Amino acid sequence: MGVEKGVECVDVLGFDDELLALLPQPCYALMLCFPDYKKVDELMGPVYDKLVAEGTKVPENIFFMNQKISNACGTFALIHCLANNRDKIDLGNGALKQWLDKALMLEADARSDSLAFNEELEQAHESCARSGQTEAEPEHPIEHHFICFVHKDGTLYEIDSRAPFPRSCGATNEKNLLKDAGRICQQLMSKLDNISFSALAIVRAS
Repeated sequence: MGVEKGVECVDVLGFDDELLALLPQPCYALMLCFPDYKKVDELMGPVYDKLVAEGTKVPENIFFMNQKISNACGTFALIHCLANNRDKIDLGNGALKQWLDKALMLEADARSDSLAFNEELEQAHESCARSGQTEAEPEHPIEHHFICFVHKDGTLYEIDSRAPFPRSCGATNEKNLLKDAGRICQQLMSKLDNISFSALAIVRAS
């Protein structure tokens, strides 16, 4: 997609300090894949309802788009990670950067439509989705969902493409991003009777 070499997705084996210390630095974002999104909706629904009632909107300094494309939550999470670190990561001049330049001029709810009609990014999504994956059986619907965490101007944001806006999770900085995001992830993990979680960090590996 044109992203500079050296910026990679690496597995997060756990959120203990010892395991986080093994990851390359700097870390730009964290992606979390969790099971049973319907249960998570039950848990997080009241949280977002309260924020809506308080008048919370999409922060002006955060790139955000609602997901209108099925089975693409991982792609949306990755784009949210990269788009909100475009001041730190060179996105080159490939399909992603060209689309992003145009998407930045659109309203959040129009960006997903724009993405759906981008053939190059659609092909990249399909290629990644097929790579190394076993095709899911039709009778087994997808129940996992990706969200991400980014640091912007001293604040940790949880970005869920199925939510109405990014959610502020308190103060953080580049150094503590993984630890602070990991704490939020652990809180969610403790509420689900399911261990089928995975996490990826966007880091500068070289």
